[in-house]
Amino acid sequence: MTFRRPPFQALILIVALIAPLAVSAQTPPDRFLGHQVGADRKLADYGQIKAYFEKLDAESPKLSLVTIGESVQKRPIIMAVITAEENMAKLDAYREIARKLKMARGLAADDARKLAREGKSILLITCSLHATEIAASQMSMEFAYDLVAGKTPFDAAAVLKDVIVLLVPTHNPDGNQMVVDWYRKYLGTKFEGGNMPWLYHVYAGHDNNRDWFMFNLPETKAVTKVLYHDWHPQIHIDEHQMGSNGARLFIPPFMDPPIPNVQPLLWRGVNLCGAAMPYDLQKNGKSGVVHGRSFTGWWIGACDDTSWLHNTIGILSEMASVRGATPIFIEPGEVQRDYVQKRMEFPDPWPGGWWRLRDLVEYELILSKSLVNTAALLKEDFLYNSYLMSKASIETVDKNQPYAFVVPARQHDSLTMLKMMDILLFGGVEIHRAQADFVADRKLYPAGSYVILMAQPFKPYAWALLDKQKYPDLREYPGGPPVTPYDNAGWTVPLQMGVACDRIENAFEAGLEKVAKIGYPVPADGQGQAAWFALDCRTNAAYPMAFALLKDKAEVYRTKAVITRKGVEVPAGCFLVKNSPEVKKALPGLASKYAMAVLDLDDVEGIDKAPVKFNRVGLYQSWKSNMDEGWTRYVFDDLGIPYVTIHNADFKAAKGKKLDLKANYDVIVFPDENADIIKTGKPDPSSPWARWMTPMPPDYEGGIEQAGVDALKAFVEAGGIVVALNGAGQFAIKELQVPARNGLERIERTRFFCPMSILKLEVDNTTPIGYGLSKTTPAVFSDSPGYETRVPPNEWDRKVVAAYPEEGVLMSGWLLGEDVIARKAAVVDYKHGKGRIILIGVVSQNRAQSHGTYKFLLNALLYPEL
Repeated sequence: MTFRRPPFQALILIVALIAPLAVSAQTPPDRFLGHQVGADRKLADYGQIKAYFEKLDAESPKLSLVTIGESVQKRPIIMAVITAEENMAKLDAYREIARKLKMARGLAADDARKLAREGKSILLITCSLHATEIAASQMSMEFAYDLVAGKTPFDAAAVLKDVIVLLVPTHNPDGNQMVVDWYRKYLGTKFEGGNMPWLYHVYAGHDNNRDWFMFNLPETKAVTKVLYHDWHPQIHIDEHQMGSNGARLFIPPFMDPPIPNVQPLLWRGVNLCGAAMPYDLQKNGKSGVVHGRSFTGWWIGACDDTSWLHNTIGILSEMASVRGATPIFIEPGEVQRDYVQKRMEFPDPWPGGWWRLRDLVEYELILSKSLVNTAALLKEDFLYNSYLMSKASIETVDKNQPYAFVVPARQHDSLTMLKMMDILLFGGVEIHRAQADFVADRKLYPAGSYVILMAQPFKPYAWALLDKQKYPDLREYPGGPPVTPYDNAGWTVPLQMGVACDRIENAFEAGLEKVAKIGYPVPADGQGQAAWFALDCRTNAAYPMAFALLKDKAEVYRTKAVITRKGVEVPAGCFLVKNSPEVKKALPGLASKYAMAVLDLDDVEGIDKAPVKFNRVGLYQSWKSNMDEGWTRYVFDDLGIPYVTIHNADFKAAKGKKLDLKANYDVIVFPDENADIIKTGKPDPSSPWARWMTPMPPDYEGGIEQAGVDALKAFVEAGGIVVALNGAGQFAIKELQVPARNGLERIERTRFFCPMSILKLEVDNTTPIGYGLSKTTPAVFSDSPGYETRVPPNEWDRKVVAAYPEEGVLMSGWLLGEDVIARKAAVVDYKHGKGRIILIGVVSQNRAQSHGTYKFLLNALLYPEL
């Protein structure tokens, strides 16, 4: 038999027929993993997820994998860029179009329309920020595969010509790995699907979704850079999970109240996308989808809602959870009453039954694909509307809008002020600096003051962060109890950070220069050459510097009264350091690290002072994944404060021995936590939190127990310092017999109600715990006590360091019943035996945001030997 070579045209035809098959030969995730995505009791860990995306990157020209940052534990944070192959070579051009439209300034409407036609919709999808809400991270693999393989209800090839999808499989890779490891370890036991004993983000736990304006965490910074610096997406969805017994899925529109700073067109865009997704879910027989409940339009510093303030359509999805990958069965009678009957915002209730991880995956696949399709169908609208919203931000003066905010050059703590400016700049705020003195609203401001004009693209963001909040007085019914906000009612950044910031109503003239980078002071050459020097305790940076010097055996004192040297007034509590040869060697490096100037002193004779020693700090960590503990740990690590984490076992003596805490610690800090959990590891059975507690493996059960309480009492008697933060004060009262009571306990919500807000404190800054603070200091109140002190027994003494004033208590947020909290103590310093118990009844280190009240805690760590 003879064969003839096929003609060249036939070869071309064969190649044309085979090529599409070759391109679509991507590996599906079920083949890669060995099981269906979302299968019962099967979870992919971060290593597997990353490896799968690397495989898709190698196999498909429609997907490019990039690294956008690094997690706390140094894992790469990956993002898949998914779009048509022909778009890949022009990504920089499409990013620039998105940037020009988002910045809007100097761009005519016709030019903006032309750019909207030329550009591509950019959609950012972020998954499983909360690592236990793991479904979206699993779904991301199948979603990416379906897009590049064309397994979609729309023509994926055509849609991806108009859309660039940015897919972050998880922006908490450390948490994903922790959760999967824990789940696998206890699979098949009674602890299967239960809670971990530690936070699923190293520092923040669930609060990693409250960091989106402070940028403490590297994961936050990585995604923020994508959002507001590198890509400027028009749409962003953050995919989460919620409780199990209500709706199956929440999708916007959000419920009241809205934050007033947001552009109206933004809400319309959110609602438009929120209408399309449930429509597609209903077409596919997915019931139990709700909108307009539970989740409000009030900003809480979260990933999705910070997008609103940058004129980006920010969408939150919340799926009903299972136990990791373990299915649950919900009886019809166990479905919450509010989710049984049909309502306009909930037209198709879910009847109950089995609920599996695969169900979550399927819902999320549908809603994610729906959003991609919507982004394509309305591509030009989304791009042009991005321009319109930013143009309105620049040109339109909204109701109650100020002309600007001015941050004066002279500050109580100038370094913390510069940190605030850095934070604003990274969030995309336009900042100017005055080149000469100027007058605004009849007040003279010095050269070097910072000016934030409201006429800027991200006006909603700048305005929301800098202004004071007034949460609306919403009631369950007229005259009834208040409707509890989802989270915070007030967050004003300058108040939290202790930075003076003035709202300016009227236009003014000033020589302003736009700031590209915040400049920190460089310590002068030759400082620190005298026999002594002083560190100003009003500056937070003085404390880690003092700790570093003390660690190196420096001789350090704290002033007990205001002094004046070389024309400089030094407040009570400042650090006086003897300038030994070792100190002189260390000082330049420390001063440069903390940008800290020192005041040289020839001698300290006649100065009333008390010595300070290097205190060994222990930070208590329960096995209940306490976020306040994580943030306290973050603050210590960020500032360079040496400490040791102590657990329940450290409060138990070895067999046959007596426990002596004073042998190992000088200060023990208890973060904000329930008193019963500290002692027993369990909340009171009547507590609303009791139902959330799941059984723990034996190694993680219990609290410090009575033996720990007794050891703490002996610790204080021997000269130790116990610091009880916020709610932990009740443990000190109940178990350590501190002679005080919480005067806000068991008061009806109609008489007193204060969700997380910023309240005014009157501070005695001549006493050690008040050193360095302003006499009037804003502080974060969050489920906080209001202490009532009394004349104590002979073996006790007390000093009220900070209390609420008679009136004008609320500074930002929502407060009902000012008369109830007026005059109550917030911070109290108790003396007992040779030691002290410090009750700090505000969130002094709130989410590492409230820098203005850090000093309450820092002073407790560096308490002088009086």
